[in-house]
Amino acid sequence: MNRIWKKEYNLRGSDFDKFNHIKPSAVLDLFQDAAGQHADELGVGFDQMIKRSYLWVLTRIKFKIISQPKSYQRVIIKTWPLEPRRLNYRREYCIESENGERLIVGSSEWVVIDSEKRRLVSAPDLYPFSDGFHTETMFEEKIAKIRDFESTETPHVVNAGFTELDVNNHVNNTKYANYVLDAINPAETDKTEIFQIDYRKEVLLGTTLKIYYQKEDNIVVAKGENENGDVMFACKLEYKK
Repeated sequence: MNRIWKKEYNLRGSDFDKFNHIKPSAVLDLFQDAAGQHADELGVGFDQMIKRSYLWVLTRIKFKIISQPKSYQRVIIKTWPLEPRRLNYRREYCIESENGERLIVGSSEWVVIDSEKRRLVSAPDLYPFSDGFHTETMFEEKIAKIRDFESTETPHVVNAGFTELDVNNHVNNTKYANYVLDAINPAETDKTEIFQIDYRKEVLLGTTLKIYYQKEDNIVVAKGENENGDVMFACKLEYKK
């Protein structure tokens, strides 16, 4: 049983923006694909979990671009779960070049909920092994909660559509990054180094979101509010200085 999962991928042209910077949504998509395949291999994929009345819920994800990848580059993606901590399940990621150079590193935090009651559950027997977890973490510090801010500017408004939904029937976690980038409309000199999203509440089909953001120096914080003013997600970007 592979405690560390890895696979080669060819990056696509569509993974990059008009400045040839890799899109945050593309990084999240690669992470999601790797995590999903590894979960299936470990027996904790979507189909296996739903049979146990469980669902994975991603609560927070963060990545750092160490070296900008290139269009059509062949890369190696690695991922592994850390040992669970009560209700917290953490998974790490690493995207490398063919010669082993680290390009992007990331970390995510998950919880498990009862698929019917929609309540948090503790599942100490979730993985098919209880020891021997790979222990390397991509960030030494704990991933901190993104701070809130006063939303005074005119928001960028989006409506959740069919193509953004996943098998859980809510907006897929990778799509929020596009909402934020569309709101910010970054310049060519705005090169993302660190990107984080906190997922607060699920966004369903037809939900109207108001995307607000604030920029100070090289840091941007953003959030998406529904029509009732509930914060559905928060995001933080740090551009290279």
